Amino acid sequence: MIPMENNLVIQQIMQTPNVIGYVRCSESGVVIEQEGNEVDVLANVIVYFQQIAVLIGESFGLERFHEAQIQGKSLIVLCIPLAGGDVLGVILNSRARVPEILGQIRQILNLS
Repeated sequence: MIPMENNLVIQQIMQTPNVIGYVRCSESGVVIEQEGNEVDVLANVIVYFQQIAVLIGESFGLERFHEAQIQGKSLIVLCIPLAGGDVLGVILNSRARVPEILGQIRQILNLS
């Protein structure tokens, strides 16, 4: 997997159509990096969301959490766990085609 600190990776994520921001947090909730709009709120909740998603997945017998979507009226957030326990939250506008964008981000991060 390509390290997120790589500026090319960050630029590619931010240049993906309909992406307006991203946040990367450690498993403990420390913000490692963020860029774009609406990221402050996401930084405060993404780690808790990841923990809840893992618990929900376990209750359904899923081995591990791969990714999740939070869909609001005007924003969509993709939550993607990374190696080492970090989590990436990518904020999309409401016009985003989530499956396409998720595929592009997974390619950028070398997760496919």
